[in-house]
Formats: sequence, C-alpha cells, structure tokens
Amino acid sequence: MPETNVTREAVIQDVIDIFIETLGFLDEDEKISVNENTHIIKDFNVVDIDSMAFGIALVKHFSVKPDLEEWGQAAHIYEVADLFIKYMNKNP
Repeated sequence: MPETNVTREAVIQDVIDIFIETLGFLDEDEKISVNENTHIIKDFNVVDIDSMAFGIALVKHFSVKPDLEEWGQAAHIYEVADLFIKYMNKNP
C-alpha cells in the first residue's frame, strides 16, 4: 500500500475487502454483514487455513509483516487494521 497518508477507515475497508475476498465462501448477506467489529475466526467459523490465507493476503497488500505474537492477539477486523497501521508507521 504505497500511500503515505492512509486513514484508519481506509485500512479497515481494505482489511474487510481482503477478508471477504480471501474467504470466498461468504454469501451476499454475509459479505454485507462484515464490519470493523467482525471477529475474524468466530463470526464465520474460519478455519486455520483460511486464517493463514487472510494473513498472507494482508502482508502482500500492505507490504509489512507484523510480529506473529501480535498477529495472534488481533481477533477483530479493527484490531487487524490497527496492527497493520502500527507496522506501516514503523516502515515508511
């Protein structure tokens, strides 16, 4: 993500879009229901392989790689977005 003046809202939207795209099995109603408070595992019964694919897609998109311990603590879309914002700010 090459922009330097990225808003939190834009990052949250990118995370939501990547989440929906990566899962691939959500129906239209489920896609609409994904928001910043969505729990990335529990709300849609996401399995490990889908969670890993989501993480890889985020790393590719944002060009930063958060610490695994911190990544493991991010359970909601907004927490994932905040984590990537933190790392994007570390790596200008």
